[in-house]
Amino acid sequence: MAVTPSPTTATGANVTPKTRERPKFSGVIIHHDFRGRFSIRYPSDWSFFEIRSDEPVVEDVMPEPAAAGGAGKERSAEKTRGRLQKPKRGQRARMAKPADRPVAAREGVGFAPDPRDPHTVFTIWVSPLGERVVAEDLEDLRAGVDEGLRSLEDCQIEAADETILGNLIRFERIYTFRERTSPDVPGDVRKRKQWLLYVDTWLMCLTWQGSSVEEYAYWFAMANQSFLTFEIQEALWFYTDRELAAELSDKSVGPSMQSVFGASNPSAMRSEPPGEKEIGRVRE
Repeated sequence: MAVTPSPTTATGANVTPKTRERPKFSGVIIHHDFRGRFSIRYPSDWSFFEIRSDEPVVEDVMPEPAAAGGAGKERSAEKTRGRLQKPKRGQRARMAKPADRPVAAREGVGFAPDPRDPHTVFTIWVSPLGERVVAEDLEDLRAGVDEGLRSLEDCQIEAADETILGNLIRFERIYTFRERTSPDVPGDVRKRKQWLLYVDTWLMCLTWQGSSVEEYAYWFAMANQSFLTFEIQEALWFYTDRELAAELSDKSVGPSMQSVFGASNPSAMRSEPPGEKEIGRVRE
C-alpha cells in the first residue's frame, strides 16, 4: 500500500494545509451613545446591532441586581433590535439618534466579527441604578460580582482586577464558563473579558466573548481595541468627583446625572453628536 507523504518545508517540518489568516482592520467606526454617555470604536466590517430591554425603568426601583446580571446571561426580556448583519451606510447613525423614549433597564450596542457565530461578540450596555455609587461601596459590589460569576456553570476566573478613580469603580474579570442549550447536552465552553463600571448612578458593562477559547484568542487583538478606546463622557467624570459628592448627594443642588443623560435630547452635554463616524479604511 502506497503512503502519501505529508507536506513538509525545506527543514522537514510538517505544514498545515490550510492556515487561518490573522484578522486585520479594514477600517474603524466610532460609535457615540445616543444619550451621550460614552463612545467606543470597533472594526467597520463587523456586524452591528442594538441592545434594548423591553423592561421599563420604574422610578425609585432598582433593576435586577446589576453585578450578578452583568456576569451572567442576558435576561430573557432583553432583545436586540436588528439581526447580526452589516447595515447599509447611514443605517447605524439613524438608529443611534436621540429618540423620545424612556431609559430602559438595559440599553446599548453590540458588534460581532462573524454573523454566523452570534456567541462571538462584543457588547456594551448601560443600566440605571437606584442610587449613587461611591468608593466605599467597593466591598458590597465585589460580593455581587462574585455571586454572579458563581452562578455560571464551571466558571473559572483567570484574572481579576479592581480600579477606583474618585467614586468610579471598575471591575475587570477574565473567565471561562460552560453554556448549555439543553440539560442533556454538555454545552460549550465560552471565554469572556468583562468590565463592570459603576459611574455615579449608571452601570456600564463591556464584554468580549468568544464562542470558544480559540475564537476568543483569535479575535482578541481587534476586540481589545474597543476596551482601549472606550471613553466615558466628560460630564460623567464630573459626577464621580469625590470633592463634589457631598453636594451632589443633596438633590437640591443641580440636576442629577440620570436627569441629564436620561433626557431625550441631552445634546448640550455632548462633545460629539450621537451616531457613528467612520474614521479610516484600509485600501487594498
